Amino acid sequence: MNEKTLLYQLTETSQFMMSFVLVTKADNVIIIDGGREEDMPLLKEYVGGRHVSAWILTHPHLDHISGFVAECRRNRLADFDVERVCYHFPPYHELKGRTDVPDPGYFDRDLEDILPQFLAIEPDIADIAQVVSQGDSLEVDECRIDFLYSYHDGLFSNPMNDSSLVFHITTPNKKVLFLGDLGPEGGDILYEESRHLLKSDIVQMAHHGHMNVGMEVYAAIMPEACMWCCADWLYNEPEIPSYLKDREKLRRMQRERMYGTTVTRRWMDILGVKTHYVTKDGTNTIEL
Repeated sequence: MNEKTLLYQLTETSQFMMSFVLVTKADNVIIIDGGREEDMPLLKEYVGGRHVSAWILTHPHLDHISGFVAECRRNRLADFDVERVCYHFPPYHELKGRTDVPDPGYFDRDLEDILPQFLAIEPDIADIAQVVSQGDSLEVDECRIDFLYSYHDGLFSNPMNDSSLVFHITTPNKKVLFLGDLGPEGGDILYEESRHLLKSDIVQMAHHGHMNVGMEVYAAIMPEACMWCCADWLYNEPEIPSYLKDREKLRRMQRERMYGTTVTRRWMDILGVKTHYVTKDGTNTIEL
């Protein structure tokens, strides 16, 4: 038994990766994403052979779940004692080949990023798979997980990021909100449907803190602390970095509300946030 509930925000061992390990007082584990294949040794170090009560996969992008897929391919997750895998991914076969989208080329590349590889290993996890939807909840020891947002059809400008699961993890002392890589359009729906549920003590900054949900979402959350999955260059990114300077192209793609981390950090200053956990500084240990 542990005296405290601990959340480990794992530092980057591959670019952009997102990986969290929550250890309960009963010494069970909740994993969120995990990163890429090269991130698995660090993940295993923090899991430490404990029982994994839930492994939550936020959305199908390489920097979030390709490590999970690699472990399934290698030995069907034999290095982990996994009770359930929670996810809700877009319907690949329904979406494949669609042309009624803002940018068909980008849409197709995004769809192909990791989702087909996940679907190939999905039969191997059928006995532990749990497709979760908005409104679902589950309990792991002293932690309650409430899913506030899941895949919505029709968000085609930023399809995989806008399919991110959004969920609270509530402990007796803290409420932590995970936003995955949710973008502006997904953030609009989250705000419209669930703004009354968003207030949290700690928030994982959507999409590494850039090109993410709007200020109104963070204002509804009113966090005391923010968790940034950011290397130094990304945490200190300008308002409009080079890859976002073609604003006309972004408008054609219907991705016009995309800005660098400078904008989001300014929002947090306005909201009075004083505590920032950033992966550029190493692995962070957060008491819940």
